[in-house]
Amino acid sequence: MIKALAAAFGLTFVAELGDKTQIAILAMSARYGYLPVFLGAGVAFAVLNAFAVTVGAVVARYVPEHVIRYVAAAVFIIFGVLSFRGEEEEKPQAERKASRSPFISALLVVSLMELGDKTQLALIALSGRYGYPLFVFIGGTLALWLTSFIGAIAGEGLARVVPFRYIRWISGVLFIVFGILMAAGVF
Repeated sequence: MIKALAAAFGLTFVAELGDKTQIAILAMSARYGYLPVFLGAGVAFAVLNAFAVTVGAVVARYVPEHVIRYVAAAVFIIFGVLSFRGEEEEKPQAERKASRSPFISALLVVSLMELGDKTQLALIALSGRYGYPLFVFIGGTLALWLTSFIGAIAGEGLARVVPFRYIRWISGVLFIVFGILMAAGVF
């Protein structure tokens, strides 16, 4: 149980730092203030993560464990490799069209940007792999809330301290290592 929570928290936290969603949260908090943006993002992440771990739990019930392990390992390795590609830093169209409410704006932007994102797919894989969807949900959601809080509070300050490409590279390496260890049966 603790292993599932720790894996979900650690991987999700590292993967989300410097991600396009965190950049959007940085930009929105500079415009609207940190609290409504953080709260909107927090609600969006909780709903999306609940969906992800539910899907993972259903898959775990009907798919053999070794198949889940290899598929999850492949997903992590693929996301690790894809992390080395540069992401566009432009604001999403949803942010430009978002309503005047900062809470609703953040909720909609984060929901649209994270649907099918690597962290959501990773939570599906972890939930299926460990069989403890509640702990994967808690670990992943806490990590996303923490990264959102950091992004909302830090604003543009984080980009001055650590270039996003380095954060993306670290995330990529960790995803690849975790995928290899998962395939080997260590996790």
